[in-house]
Amino acid sequence: MAQDRIRAVLLDLDDTLLINDMETFSPPYFRALMTKMQGVCSPGTFLEALNTGMRAMMQNDGRGPTNAEVFAREFYSRINRPREEIEPLLEDFYLRDFENLAHLTAPDPAARDLVMLLQQEGIKMAIATQPVFPSSAILARLRWAGVSADEFQYDLITSYETMSACKPRRAFFESVLSRLGCRAPEALMVGDSLEMDMPARKMGLRTFWVDRGRGSQSDTMPADAQGSLHDLLRLFQTGALHVLTAR
Repeated sequence: MAQDRIRAVLLDLDDTLLINDMETFSPPYFRALMTKMQGVCSPGTFLEALNTGMRAMMQNDGRGPTNAEVFAREFYSRINRPREEIEPLLEDFYLRDFENLAHLTAPDPAARDLVMLLQQEGIKMAIATQPVFPSSAILARLRWAGVSADEFQYDLITSYETMSACKPRRAFFESVLSRLGCRAPEALMVGDSLEMDMPARKMGLRTFWVDRGRGSQSDTMPADAQGSLHDLLRLFQTGALHVLTAR
């Protein structure tokens, strides 16, 4: 039976298009956030509210409000300050202070070539990052990766404003496929996380695990292929990826 050609690619962002070890990135990120908020909220109260909001987004099942709405409901009920006072500070953080974290990341030289090839081939592209950040933070990291949304046309960028579920929930992948207008066998999920990205394989998507040397393939959730972004680029250039079979 002929294999479906790939019509859409779901691209994770952190440690996929952008070299960004979250274990290195997260502590300075949280410190910067707490510094921004220190004039209106104690660090302990802020961190507890933030963590509660993050957990709520991860538990969102795709049937109700957006992740942004779920986060706001949990976060602002615990911060004990008016939303009108806190929200502008958070918006300013992601537009200004967040840029100071760029040095903790690095572009992958193959990311730009890959995105350019996909665009030239007319393959739909979704930036299928974990939707727990506002769009401003995601757009910033795309710039850091050298694949800015100002330059490349993405069919979907998942953010907490636009999504109602997180990876690895089925609802996340179903929503992305629906918005791209393609079936699972016509899509490829590219990501570095075996736990968050590769479960797309259970839904019939083909999968490519980006190996950053921070883990090893699992026997219970293998990917259909693995390697560097350069390896993935070569698979597309040769056409070999179109005959990759999701098992």
